[in-house]
Amino acid sequence: MPARFCAYPPDNAAVMRVLEDGRNYTIGRSSDCEIRLDHRSISRQHGELKGSDGSWLLHDTGSKNGISVEGRLTGRAEFINLTWFMIGDISCSLEPLDAVAGAAAVASSESRRSMSRALSARLLPQLGIGALIPQTLDMVLQLTGLERGFVLYAPDGETLRVHATRGLRVDDLSNRHFAGSAAAVEQALTTREYVVCVDTNDSPWLAARPSVRLGGIRSLLCMPLTLSHRSIGVLYADSRLPGPPITELDIELVENVTRHAAAAIEAARLEDRIADALRSAASIGVQPPAWTDLVSDATR
Repeated sequence: MPARFCAYPPDNAAVMRVLEDGRNYTIGRSSDCEIRLDHRSISRQHGELKGSDGSWLLHDTGSKNGISVEGRLTGRAEFINLTWFMIGDISCSLEPLDAVAGAAAVASSESRRSMSRALSARLLPQLGIGALIPQTLDMVLQLTGLERGFVLYAPDGETLRVHATRGLRVDDLSNRHFAGSAAAVEQALTTREYVVCVDTNDSPWLAARPSVRLGGIRSLLCMPLTLSHRSIGVLYADSRLPGPPITELDIELVENVTRHAAAAIEAARLEDRIADALRSAASIGVQPPAWTDLVSDATR
């Protein structure tokens, strides 16, 4: 039977996979593993999962930090029902599914990918920057189920400014309760890589920040808005309520939307600059060259 495998690395997106019956899945830090867990407590080749005869078997393949079930290290474990266990320092679960539930889980992931593509297709430059930025934030909140957020944006050489908020006032961002989240925003801007925290209580660097605890933030995501050569802003979203974790699939969907958004925003900015230049030229009596004049000059 198929199974749902979940892993919850601190300071990273949750790993969720629907596993096919009869297949072997290697687990480890190596990029060659079918289930990759990028954490210092995980060995390059840590363990292996195999489904057979209505159950799933997990065995340790010589890892440094081992596998533990119900608090006890073990070299081999069999899962028949939903079971929680530890691989290294990462909390994991495995839940056997019937064929219908397994197919439904796969179909749900594909449906969400289709939704992300459809939403991204709506991000058109002709909407203008004023509409594109809040629309992007709404899409991300819809895709992830997070509660609130904002977008910082800055054209070339300008100061980052708040261009859209949902569930937050601009004044909230300068409140001391928001300082921990501000650190996550700064990290995303500096590294040009997303910052995600599934549960701030388990985060080595966010859990210690009083602002995060006082603000009641449970999970957060900061996604930079990047073009090929630079960052033009960052999208922040969080939730104070218990809910489904931010997963690798969520990251994939949000990256798809923000990649399209960054390109559309830049195109809209360039269109605005061209329109401004043409208006300025027209105001002093300069007209853009006619096509027929350009063609005749080129053929002389």
